[in-house]
Amino acid sequence: MKICVIAPVVLPILGKNQGYGGIEIVVSIAVEEMVRRGHEVYLFASGDSKTSAKLMATCPKALGQSVSFEKEKACNAEAYKLAIDLKPDVIWDNTLAVHAHELRKNKSKYLFKVDIVLKDKDLINTGNIPVVQTLHGPAKDHMPGLIHDLSVQGNYFVSISKDQARRYLKYLTVNRHLGTVYNAVDIDYFNVGKEAKPCNYLLWVGRYCMEKGPHIALEVAHRLGLSMVLLGKKAEPHEIAYFEKFVEPFLQKQDKIYPSSLPVRDKIKLFQGAKATMMTNLWPEPFGLVLAESMACGTPVVGPALGSLTELIDSAGGLVPVNDLKLNENDLTVSKSQLKYIDRIIDCMKQVDLIPAGVPRKRAVYLFSPKHNVDGYEEAFLKAIYLKKLKA
Repeated sequence: MKICVIAPVVLPILGKNQGYGGIEIVVSIAVEEMVRRGHEVYLFASGDSKTSAKLMATCPKALGQSVSFEKEKACNAEAYKLAIDLKPDVIWDNTLAVHAHELRKNKSKYLFKVDIVLKDKDLINTGNIPVVQTLHGPAKDHMPGLIHDLSVQGNYFVSISKDQARRYLKYLTVNRHLGTVYNAVDIDYFNVGKEAKPCNYLLWVGRYCMEKGPHIALEVAHRLGLSMVLLGKKAEPHEIAYFEKFVEPFLQKQDKIYPSSLPVRDKIKLFQGAKATMMTNLWPEPFGLVLAESMACGTPVVGPALGSLTELIDSAGGLVPVNDLKLNENDLTVSKSQLKYIDRIIDCMKQVDLIPAGVPRKRAVYLFSPKHNVDGYEEAFLKAIYLKKLKA
């Protein structure tokens, strides 16, 4: 197939050297596997990206965090126009057609929360070329309305977990959901390792914000007498505000903080050596790339029995019952529900010691391999091509 892949331009696509960037990692792994299989792949990304596909740069360098929304929209519009000129079989868009978004209000405080709507008149018409969009985000806030409007305009969608699909289906028009395809990790690069696990620390990786709950992981580690290792992104104003209120004042001398730019090889070592990776979310995670990376390294993940975690972790980690707690990612303080959540996580940690590294590793290889991922996307693209021809 001739495939045009449109990626965000906030960060470059760097493959194994990708320090931070969930969507960028997902795109890179899939693109490399597609090229390996002989597909003609064009990647629309920033000019400083690294790829085996034909790189179509829409800006010389990645725009960076907190970039002007208008600059990002302009690059995306350019990508769409160039892709149409190439007359591909399919366009795989990982930006939800950001060129046609209108940002109405930013309500972020301790998490990212904005009002975004689709401006139909600005959406570039791709004619007979089907557009497949991956649902990288959760079905909350502005996302359901945005996805509904894109589906009305004729776009097709791939979900990244069955739980996420269930939450989005009611917003999609008929025949617009192509199926669920789990994100992939480089299962050869992320591995169990040969050194003995120190197991004297807990690891948390992600964005500093209330919904991801690193302050909860921090309290769990201290109550268990363990060190906490935090590897997080702290670039947006709401991330800085959250860190300064909920994390920084409670750090102890044995804890370690690493930036999101930490080299991947060093992140892998942190995964390999941890007693467990903490996904102490307050919300239903749509996927959780950190989960897949940790499991590939043989380290169990502990998190709420909520969202995608239940189907992905299964018995290869620790799932904390939370249905009765009414956890809320919009909390502005540490609530009573969060305190009960912490107690339950501590109880759950007892079973983590019983899980050998081979259990999460085996499950990761089965669910998150590049082969499994691209098998799914090939099927989704062929469905979209067929459905688009039926509409013609």
